[in-house]
Amino acid sequence: MRSRVGIYVTTATVLLVFLASLAVLDAERRAPGANITSFGNALWWTFVTIATVGYGDFTPVTIEGRLIAVALMLGGIALVGVVTATLASWIVDRVADLTRDQGADK
Repeated sequence: MRSRVGIYVTTATVLLVFLASLAVLDAERRAPGANITSFGNALWWTFVTIATVGYGDFTPVTIEGRLIAVALMLGGIALVGVVTATLASWIVDRVADLTRDQGADK
């Protein structure tokens, strides 16, 4: 089950990054004062935003770009939550197994 969750999360993350990069590039490329004008810049901005690092070297200037940024930030937070929950579940299972094994030895 956890391996399937890992595959789903990885696939969803790749799709989210790619689609957000294309969407922000489409929203920003022709806007006055925009600095996200190439796919490379859009991809970098997407990785920085989804990781919630936010260097600020590239920022959206359009309403559409900013809405994409909000959705991407929420996606990054959800991604961290899923990874954390999966890891916590694995740890709880391991502790339960160890406790059960120790109880059987007595």
